[in-house]
Amino acid sequence: MGFTYFILTGSIMTLPLVTISIPTYNSSKFLQLCLSAIENQTYKNIEINIIDGNSKDNTLDIARQCGVTEVRVCGGGLLQARYEGIKLARGDYVLLLDSDQILAPDTVGRSIRWMEDRALDMLVLEEDVYRCENFIEKLFQCDRRLVHAVKDLDPYTSVLLPRVFRKNLLIDLFRNIPEFLIPKVGGPDHAMIYFEAWKISQKIDMLPKAVKHIEPNSLRVMIPKFYRWGYTSVDAHYEQYDELLNRKERFRKGLFSKGQIKDSLGSILLLLIKGVPYKTGYYVGKMRKLFSRADTNNK
Repeated sequence: MGFTYFILTGSIMTLPLVTISIPTYNSSKFLQLCLSAIENQTYKNIEINIIDGNSKDNTLDIARQCGVTEVRVCGGGLLQARYEGIKLARGDYVLLLDSDQILAPDTVGRSIRWMEDRALDMLVLEEDVYRCENFIEKLFQCDRRLVHAVKDLDPYTSVLLPRVFRKNLLIDLFRNIPEFLIPKVGGPDHAMIYFEAWKISQKIDMLPKAVKHIEPNSLRVMIPKFYRWGYTSVDAHYEQYDELLNRKERFRKGLFSKGQIKDSLGSILLLLIKGVPYKTGYYVGKMRKLFSRADTNNK
C-alpha cells in the first residue's frame, strides 16, 4: 500500500491530483480502515499526508505500515494540523478527512467530477453512521438524516461541513484567520475553516452517499470526546467566531419539518447528551485560561 505521489502515464496524467490530509491523535483503532478505503479508491491520482498530534499509541506505526511516507508531528491543535496538511499538499484539490471516516470506493472520483462539472469550490460529503447497532449510534443516524434532509449549507446555521476544497481557496482563507489562533484551536477547527471559505465563495454542493463515519458507540466514549472538544474550543470564541460557535450549540435547523419527527427527537436527545460534557469541558478550559492569565499578571 503506497500513498505518496503516484507516477502516472498516458491520459490518467490529465486527472487532477487530490491530496487527502488526515490529522491524527491516538487514532490506531480506526486508521487502518480509513487508509484501506483510500487505497481502494477507483480514482488513483491521490497523495496523502498525516499530521499527528504526538500520539501515545501506535498510530504512526500503522501509518507507515500502510505506506504513508508524508507523516509529520504537530504540537498545536486541530486547526494547526489542518493548516500544516494544507501547506504540504501538492494537489489541486484537498480532502480534509478524519481518521474515523471511511470513504466509499468511488467518493474521490465522484467528488472531482461533481466539482468540475458544476464549477464548485468546495463539496460536502454526505455521511452515514458506519455501524448503526446500538442506541447511541442510532441517535447519531437520526441527527445525520435530519441535517441531510434539510440540506442547510449556511455555515452560521448548519452543521454540514465541506470536506473537499480547491487548494487555492484553503490557502486564501487561512490568511484571514488570526495567526495566534491557529495553534490553539481544537474542536471547532473545521467550522472556522468553512466560515472563512464561505466569505470567499458560496460555490458549494453536497455529494450523496460518500462517507461512513465511525461514531462513539457508548457514553464512555462520547463523554471524553465531547469534553475535549469543549475544552479545546475556548480560544476559538474570539470576535467573529464567537457568534458562529454559539449558534452551533443550538438545536438543528428544520426540526420536525418534512415529517422528520423521529429524526428530530433523536437529534434533540443527542445534542443534550453531547452538550453536557462539551459545556463542562468549555467552562473548565475557560476557568483554566482565566487562572493562568491571573497568575501571569501577578508575577
